Order: sequence, then structure tokens, then C-alpha cells
Amino acid sequence: MKKTDTNLKQIAYETIKSKIIHCEYKPNDILSEMMLMEEIDASRTPIREALNMLAQEQLVQIIPKKGIRALPLTMKEIAMTFEARLLMEPYIIENYSKYIDMDKLLELEEQTNKILSSDILEQKDAVIFCNIDDALHRTIADACKNKYLNMNLSQIYDQNIRIRILGEQNIWERHKVAAMEHLELINYIKNHDLPSAVASIRVHLIHSKEAAVASFLS
Repeated sequence: MKKTDTNLKQIAYETIKSKIIHCEYKPNDILSEMMLMEEIDASRTPIREALNMLAQEQLVQIIPKKGIRALPLTMKEIAMTFEARLLMEPYIIENYSKYIDMDKLLELEEQTNKILSSDILEQKDAVIFCNIDDALHRTIADACKNKYLNMNLSQIYDQNIRIRILGEQNIWERHKVAAMEHLELINYIKNHDLPSAVASIRVHLIHSKEAAVASFLS
């Protein structure tokens, strides 16, 4: 397929975004249009359009005559991320639980039980836990029929990946506890016990915030 500015813009957007949220471009890294043009093999126009999209998502800051900065991940950012999640995720369970993809939920339950049967000894185990965590919360969010909540949560989960990657070496002990909290939450949803599910996800998010804050302070 012939590359056009439109699909090059999408390729550039997805490539740069992935590298930012997976911390290949670390917070506060300065990027240049020329570097990105060479890496992505695209002209200046699609790169600039992609960067404008990422600036709207609060992932980069475009600094005139200096370059592009991957936005920092601060304690304030972590606090705002979890504040938003604590407001929205319990609300979604309370109001949209009947739309949750139960097949996906059961698949994540099986994956969680499988990895819990072994010890976390290597980084790859922590990565698996992080991927399951991300999939679980996105599965719950996908049940929401309010497109504006979905848009906000998608952006929040992208930031949450950065939080986990930058702090994961300090919070490995948290992964197993979080996985057990996931199983408790899944069980409440399966049994249609919404008050307990809402309480469970609140506790889980509070514990996750505490672990994230502790990892960045250490």
C-alpha cells in the first residue's frame, strides 16, 4: 500500500506514543523533528500532525525553537491519575457492569490464577502482571457506553503504563497482592454483587496509588 501523509501521520502517532508510554522516550527527554523523521521515515508534515495529537493527549510539550519534550511524570500527575480512576471506575461497575465482556473477564481470571501459582522472580513475571492489570481495567472501562468517559480513561491508562514501568523495579511485591485483589473483584462481578465490587475496586485503586507513590519516593 502506498504511504500517504494520512497513514504516515497515524504511523508516526502510534510509534511515538508507544515509545513514550513504554518509556523508550523517558519523561523530560527532548526529541527533535529531524530525529523522529529519520526514525519513522516520514516527512515533517505527518510528524508535526502526530505531535499535535500527542500534545492534546498531554504526552508531549512542543517548545518553539527548542524541540519536543516528553512530558514529565510527577507526583501531581500520579495523584490526578488515581483521583480520576477512583471517580470513574467504581461508577462504571455500578452503572455498566451488565456490559462487561465476561468471556474476557474469565480469561483474565485464568491467566491471573496461572501466574499466581508461581513466584515472581524475574522482570518478565512483573511485566505479565502489568499486562493483565491493564487488560482488566480496560475491559471494565470498555463496558461503559459513555464515549467521553471512555476517551478520558484511555488517556489515563496510557499514563498508568508509564507509572508502572518507571516504578516497577520498586513495587514487585505489590504485583502479587494486586493480582489477588483482581481475583476478588472478578468474583464479585461474576456473582453480580455490585456493592462489594465497587468497594473492592476502590480499595484496589487506593493500594495501587500508595504503591506508586512509595515507588517514586524511594
